[in-house]
Amino acid sequence: MILDKILEFGMKNRNEKLLFHFKWLDKSKNYNYQNFRNQLILISKFQKKYFTQLPIKDIDKSCCVLDNIIIDFDETKDIICKESNQVTRKSCDGLCLKESIDFIEFKSINNFFNKEFKYKLKSNKKNIEESQIIKEKVDEFDFQKKIRDSIWLFDFILGHHQLKLNNSELKEIHNNLEKNYFIVKENYQPLINMMTQFNTLAKNKNNKLSNRETMDILIEKELDTIKLEINKPQLIDCNELKKYLEETK
Repeated sequence: MILDKILEFGMKNRNEKLLFHFKWLDKSKNYNYQNFRNQLILISKFQKKYFTQLPIKDIDKSCCVLDNIIIDFDETKDIICKESNQVTRKSCDGLCLKESIDFIEFKSINNFFNKEFKYKLKSNKKNIEESQIIKEKVDEFDFQKKIRDSIWLFDFILGHHQLKLNNSELKEIHNNLEKNYFIVKENYQPLINMMTQFNTLAKNKNNKLSNRETMDILIEKELDTIKLEINKPQLIDCNELKKYLEETK
C-alpha cells in the first residue's frame, strides 16, 4: 500500500545514504578540507528520519491519555523546516497513516478554561463578555493555516527524490485517499445536541450556554469556513479518537 511505503520511507535513517556518498577526496585525489567541511555541514543538517512514532499520551501538548501510536508530526515539521530553510511553519501535532491520511491536532480546552480564561476574566478592565474572550481564543487557533501548512509538510515528503513516487501513486494519493483533520479535545458531553446549537445561539440569546458549549460552537463554525483539499475538519474528543484509530487498524 502507498501509505505503507511513505511510512517506511519516513522511518528510515537517511544519514546512512549521506555518509555513503560522503566524498573525502577531490577530483585530483588530494585531501580537500573545505570539501570535507561542507559535506560535514550537509550531513549535520539532516536528521536521521522524518517520522518518530509515539503513544498519544507522550505527544507534546496531547490532551488524551491514550496508548495508540501515531507520528509526532510537530517533530517532522521541525526537521523539514531545518532541511528546506523554511521559516517556522505551523503544523498539527500528530499524523496517522493507515487507511487514510489523518492529521491530528490536540487542544486542551480544560487547560484554557482553568488558566488563561480565568486570568483574562480577572484582569478584564474593559468588561469584555466571556463569549468574546472565547472567540478570540478560537481565532488564535488559526486552524486554516495549521491545516494548510500540515498539507504542505506532507507534500514535501511526497515530493522527496529518495521516496520516488511515480505519477500513478501520486494520483492515487491526491485523488483517491481520504484526508482528514481532527481537532481533539478532552472527553466532554455537551448539555445540548450539537445539531441544535447554531439555532440556539442565533434565535434564543436568553438560553444561556456553558462556556464549554460556546467554544464548541465557535470552533465548529470556524471549521465550516475552511475550504481545502481535505475532508471537512472534525471536532472530536479523546474517546472518539480512540474508537476511530482502533477501527482503522
